[in-house]
Amino acid sequence: MSDDRSYSEKRKYPRINKHFILSYFDLNDPLVRHDASQLKNISIGGMCLITSKVYPQGTRLGIELRTPFLSEFIHLKGTVLESKEKIKGIIYETRLQFDDIPEKTLVILKKMVEHFEHEKSK
Repeated sequence: MSDDRSYSEKRKYPRINKHFILSYFDLNDPLVRHDASQLKNISIGGMCLITSKVYPQGTRLGIELRTPFLSEFIHLKGTVLESKEKIKGIIYETRLQFDDIPEKTLVILKKMVEHFEHEKSK
């Protein structure tokens, strides 16, 4: 495999580019929640979300995401891989890898990714 492949080609799981609303919080400080953030993209392995601050690599975040398949939120936990400033001091794109997804949540994520992948190919 060549190292000059684009980042998306190196990914283990396909990502869908959807802008769902979510809430997130640092698992070390779960009482401080950040509501109404935006999801940039998601896969079975992780996501990229918009955050209001930079998070150091290795920070563990809790995510509450509403999907089109359930009326309640799904709960995810992940470890920050990178947090990049997009608008100075205001908006950051934070990439995280999911940790130990419960089976029920994994089924929902797979269904969601497959649904939107199929929709995109139409």
